[in-house]
Amino acid sequence: MFDKILSSFSYVQLFLLCLQLSNFVSSTQVYSYENLFHGKITENNELDQYSTTDSHLIEVNKSVTFWLYTKEHPEFSLRLVPNDPTSLSSSGFNGSKPTKILIHGWLGDSESEQSVCLTLKSEYFALFDYNVVCVDWSVIALDFPYFTAWLRCKEIGNYIGEMITTITENTSQTNDHIHIIGFSMGAHIAGFAGKRLGGKVHRITGLDPARPLFFSKHPTERLNQTDAQFVDIVHTTSLVLGQHKPIGNIDFYPNGGITRQPGCRYDYVYGEVCSHFKSYEFYARSIRSRDEFKSIKCDKWKDYEQSKCEDSENYTYMGEYANFNFSGSYYLSVP
Repeated sequence: MFDKILSSFSYVQLFLLCLQLSNFVSSTQVYSYENLFHGKITENNELDQYSTTDSHLIEVNKSVTFWLYTKEHPEFSLRLVPNDPTSLSSSGFNGSKPTKILIHGWLGDSESEQSVCLTLKSEYFALFDYNVVCVDWSVIALDFPYFTAWLRCKEIGNYIGEMITTITENTSQTNDHIHIIGFSMGAHIAGFAGKRLGGKVHRITGLDPARPLFFSKHPTERLNQTDAQFVDIVHTTSLVLGQHKPIGNIDFYPNGGITRQPGCRYDYVYGEVCSHFKSYEFYARSIRSRDEFKSIKCDKWKDYEQSKCEDSENYTYMGEYANFNFSGSYYLSVP
């Protein structure tokens, strides 16, 4: 039946339809099928003057913002500005502490209670004292269609690269203490940020990297294992929304990395949308519950289920505590 659907809709059209049906979409102020395809330009938005055909006029430096959270002020953020060292000194950024840079996906933001930014930020501060920087590109993610957002990924990534360079050139922070985490389209934006920095960033984590328009792209046009010193990927969908093939140094496949993940119903294309969001829910859980995410290297999910993996002692942990010395495809069961 799914093959028939694919014969009637392109991957991108189906992707948009999936999200339009999802209850997550209601929180993004996208109210109709037309909004979903064409974007929803809100009133008083400085981008109102631009049509989707004028997407090249979008100024990324005016539509992408960086918000710093610290353990001292976990509920209050201060803005960081690329090429403005004073924004670092006035914000409380501490170059001696590791930095987590969090990037949401298309139709997302950095302020919703269930956003990848606030979800991970809360888990980190429960245990660690980090600089947590949320990248908000919601002006583009919410107000423009998927195709237009896709066109801006490299530029957004480059702008994040500028922010990181501003940090490393004006504080004691080094690339070895920077970890970029991106969800869905945000994973590929993270990849472009890594490319902008010559792959020197310590780690990039891709949480179910988006598949539409990225699937057949050359590694230079999507997240790839050379974009950082270590690139780990969490795969939670297998139909339309997320990349299923391995693209990192290490690729994790919880429950086989297939739709439908535990807790997801068959709604919205066999639970695809819900499963997509499980990638960062699992990652958030891993921060305080490492042992739940023990993963074993295996050729495929069926072999894992039948205990046919090469070496059951060759394991690491999916999520925050992934071992940088391991590579390949790893499987695990997650409730």
